[in-house]
Order: sequence, then C-alpha cells, then structure tokens
Amino acid sequence: MISLKKYMKLKYLIVAVISLAFFLSVIVSTYSSYQGNVKFMEEQALENNRIYALKLSETIDQFIGDTKRVMRYSAAEIGEEFTNMENLQEEVNRLYSQENTFSSVVVVDANANILVNAPQDLGLAGSKITSKEGLEVLKNRTAYITNPYMSPTGREIILLSMPVYDKEGIFKGVVNGTIYLHESDIFEMVLGRHPYENGSYVYVVDSNGKIIYHPDKARLGENVSQNEVVENLIKEKSGAKEVVNSLDQPMLAGYSSTERTRWGIVVQTPYEEAINAVGKQVSEVFARGLPFIILSTIFVFILATRIVRPLQSMAEIAGNSAQEQEMNKLKDIRAWYFEVFKIREALIQSFSILHGQVNTLKEESSTDPLTKLLNRRTFDKIIHLWTEQQKPYTLVILDVDYFKKVNDSYGHTIGDEVLQFIASKLKEVVGEEDLACRYGGEEFILLLSEETIGNAFSRLEVFREEISRLISPTGEGITFSAGIANYPLHGDQPKIILEKADAALYEAKKNGRNRVEITNA
Repeated sequence: MISLKKYMKLKYLIVAVISLAFFLSVIVSTYSSYQGNVKFMEEQALENNRIYALKLSETIDQFIGDTKRVMRYSAAEIGEEFTNMENLQEEVNRLYSQENTFSSVVVVDANANILVNAPQDLGLAGSKITSKEGLEVLKNRTAYITNPYMSPTGREIILLSMPVYDKEGIFKGVVNGTIYLHESDIFEMVLGRHPYENGSYVYVVDSNGKIIYHPDKARLGENVSQNEVVENLIKEKSGAKEVVNSLDQPMLAGYSSTERTRWGIVVQTPYEEAINAVGKQVSEVFARGLPFIILSTIFVFILATRIVRPLQSMAEIAGNSAQEQEMNKLKDIRAWYFEVFKIREALIQSFSILHGQVNTLKEESSTDPLTKLLNRRTFDKIIHLWTEQQKPYTLVILDVDYFKKVNDSYGHTIGDEVLQFIASKLKEVVGEEDLACRYGGEEFILLLSEETIGNAFSRLEVFREEISRLISPTGEGITFSAGIANYPLHGDQPKIILEKADAALYEAKKNGRNRVEITNA
C-alpha cells in the first residue's frame, strides 16, 4: 500500500513537471515572438507616420504654390487698372469667392491705404494698414507668407500677400489674403479629414513652434517649441521619434516640414494602439496551440502509471521545446513499447504545430500584411547583406501616381485594392533572384539581382506600359513613376543608392509622372 502511494505521487510529479516545462516553453516562445513583433510594429508605425507627414507637407506645398499662382494672376489683373475701384472690387470679390481659401481679401496701395475688401461687409475700405506684419509685407514688395499674428480686429491670422505692379513695372501696392486660424477650415480642406480609429491625429506648427492647426481648436496658437518633435523639425526636414505628448501619453510621431512655408507637419499614433495588434496576433497563435498542449498533457497523465524513465527524458526535452533542434532529441528516444511510441509521436506533433505557429509569426513580421510583399525591415536587411557581399544589383523605387486622389475619390478600401493590384503585378515582373518590397504608403521597391541599368530600364518601361493599359480596382487605368540606380555603378552604400533612386523618382514626377528615370549621378 505504501509503495503504491509513493508510486502515485511519482506519477503526478512526472505529469506536473512535463506540463510545467511544456507550458513554460510555450510562454518563452510566445514572449520572444511578442517582443520581436512589438519592435517591428513600433518601427512600422514610426515609418508610416513619417511617410504620411511627408506626403501631407508636399500637399501643403502644392496648395501654397497653387494659391500663389492664383494671387499672382489677380495681382496682374489689378495692376492693369489700379485706379478703377469698380474693377478692383470685382477682382477681389472673384478671388474671395472662387478660391474658398481666404477668410478675407483686401487691396492695399503703396501708402498702406486699404482700397477695397471682400467680403464687403467688413468695411475696411478707406482705413490704413497699421500692423507690423502688414507694413512688413508692403516693405518687402514680394510674394510673402506671414507667421500667425494678432490682427487689429482681435483675430489670429495668417497673411498671404502678392505685390501689384502696373504695366511700367511701378509698384502700386499689394493684394492680401487672410486666413482666420480659429474660424477657417482651410487646413481640413487641404490636408483632408483624419477620422482615425486608433487615436492618431495630425497637427501643424509654424516656423516658431506655434500651433496653427490641431484637431483640438483650443490649442490653436499654443507655443510648443520645447516639444521634442518640434525641436527636431527646426533642425531637420523629416524624421520619426517616440515621444510623450502634452497629456503624458506615449506617442509614435512622424514629422516633416514644408519647403515653401517652413511649417511642420506632425502625425502621431498612441503607442498602445500601435502595438495592440501584436497582442491579438500572439493570443490567436496561443489559442490555436493550447488544445494540442492540453491533449498532450492528458495523454501523458493516462500513461504515466507505467512509463517513468522515458517520460523523464521527454520532460527534460519539453523544457527546451522552443528550440526546434530539440525535436531531433525527442525522435531519438527509444520507443521500445507501444505506449512510449504513441506519447512520443503526440509530443512531436504538438511541437511541430507550435513551431509552425511561431514560424508563421516570424514570416508575418517580414512581410507587409496588405500586399504580402516583403516589408521595409526585411528590405533593409537584404540590401545591406547584398552590399556587404558586393553583389551587383539595380534598385527601383516606384510610386503610384496621384494615389491621394484615389483615396479621396474612391475611399481607402479601393486604395488598398489598388496597392494589392500593383503588388500582384510586381510579383509577375520579378525573377527568382529578384525581390519586391512595399517601402511604405504607395511606394514600392524592386531589388533586381545582377541586373544592368539598361535592362532594368527596359523591363520597367514594359511593365509601366502594361499597367497603364490594365483596368485597376478604380475601374480606370493606374500609372506610376519610378527612379533607378545601380550598385556599384552609382554608389557603394545602400543609403547612397536609395537617395539616388529617390532623386530619379522625383525627376520622373517633376517631368510629368507616368515615366521611368535613371539617376544622372
């Protein structure tokens, strides 16, 4: 009776050790996968926000450029008949109503007298400009954009000004367009609405670190020049950084400054929201593997009364089940009777499923979830490896033309389908030794192994013409612009090759889009 009691305790101990070791191995594997994916999601969120901020800064630059062209046209019209008040009023009314940009428009002569204004109920005609900023605009006699300042009417405004010259080139005055920061929706109109479900938001600061656009209107005019991101904006054009916002909330921020105004665009995502998907993903993997773990434990418990020594070996192996090489040790255990053989096979099956799930997590961390192409993190590793091996390659940066219009016109779901459409076609273009990656947003990268620059150009031209003829998910054709650079022809470092290909892409866009350019460096 005593020996039986001792034997039962030993059985339970063996089962407990095996179960504990197995569960610990699962926890270690899951935790390691979780940490790796958290790091990846952080990097991805930072890069996505940086690219998005860069795109928004380009949108603002384009808007400012378009607005200046319209004002330059109005200034030329006004200069033709500067003394004709009726014509001046008509042109100012047209500029005010047509653009839907300005909160008010005025024409000021060289002596700071306001001649006409729109809307006319402002009643500014006949008064004089007295603000320092308004007088500075007259003094400069050039196209000018002010930082936000308080107007005599008590409004915080931004002033866009264009000089007026007559036919003889004599300076006559300026046409000024004002934007009331607290009343105008101009930034929503230019940048688009951002109804993020994950707590992300966009804000804009001027060159002095003063907020000129924020989803929370109460923060307009607030000086945030001491903010880490804003300090970086003053030092460099774009980047990404993990910061703490004014509510002491950790944020993943991407930022970029505009060329024309030196305003800073900041896109922020709460840290917890950015990594939330990792927890769900790991939980799903664990949930799928849990039934097999439980079944294996029950099976061991049933047979433990007659199996001691082989199970002790299996318990030791289960403690290291996160390592795939331990599978071979399990297979080497001598199954000299039926029960041991069945337990061994059950554990092998369970370990295989667990390792398969972990490997799936690793694969998902190296691919872009939307397009199933390699992601930027994997691309960075491969291009550095190829360069270290001195393996020749041609790099292509490809950007979908007018992709923002696709999202604005058809919605982000169709926009995602367009990216998947381009990705599927890219898979058909690359060879067995080539790589296709999603670089971020609507940008893709091809790494063409040991391909000459001429052959790469020919392949891209054929692909570009083919894509333009196909019907995309929008129901229309889609075009792209691309830039090409070659290692080692155009540089000896990945960063240099990327920069030159990106410069070539910029030239392709500058030259009308829907074209492929080779770097001229």
